[in-house]
Amino acid sequence: MKKTINLISTTLLLSFFLFESGSFAQQPANNKTELKGISDRKIESLDMLLVHVFGEPEFSGPDNAGLKLRVSSAGEVSLYLLGTIKVAGKTPSEAEKHIRSLLMKDYIRDPHVLVQVETYRVTNVTVMGQVSKPGVVPLPAEQRIDILAGIAIAGGFTKLARTSRIDLTRDGDTTTFDLDKLKKEKDVSKRVWLKTGDLVYVHESAF
Repeated sequence: MKKTINLISTTLLLSFFLFESGSFAQQPANNKTELKGISDRKIESLDMLLVHVFGEPEFSGPDNAGLKLRVSSAGEVSLYLLGTIKVAGKTPSEAEKHIRSLLMKDYIRDPHVLVQVETYRVTNVTVMGQVSKPGVVPLPAEQRIDILAGIAIAGGFTKLARTSRIDLTRDGDTTTFDLDKLKKEKDVSKRVWLKTGDLVYVHESAF
């Protein structure tokens, strides 16, 4: 009986220790969301890529550690035999498929390609007008941010904000948006994604 009690006590203590140390801890609920955000993020100019073509030293660098390639301002990288390749505007998985298809045409029968973004370019936008913290806003580099999230990072709307008139200026062209319409948009492809150099201006209410 005494041995049984000791065994139960030991088991309970061990379970408590494992739980406290994190062995039984659940993975964060937003892991899937974060990974999805990273994988959906498109390659941009000045990003640093790490490219592997497994088993092919010319394409994977010394010790198959991968080739570090800086995306040019034109959105291109240069690869052995293939020359310059347009990668900006593609997700890493899309870039993998593109490089793989080019290699299969003339060079490698069944290449295994991996493209990773090692470092992202710094992405800044400016949010001005009726927001709590107007100024230059650094955006998370690893995922896309829409106009509403950009305003939230800038502290959100003030009480004087005219939410029916939010201007977005990009490359000299200005488009006006309405908060209610932005919130109702369910189609992800139609959301207003921010890009480096954008200027967001929230007007003041007339009332």
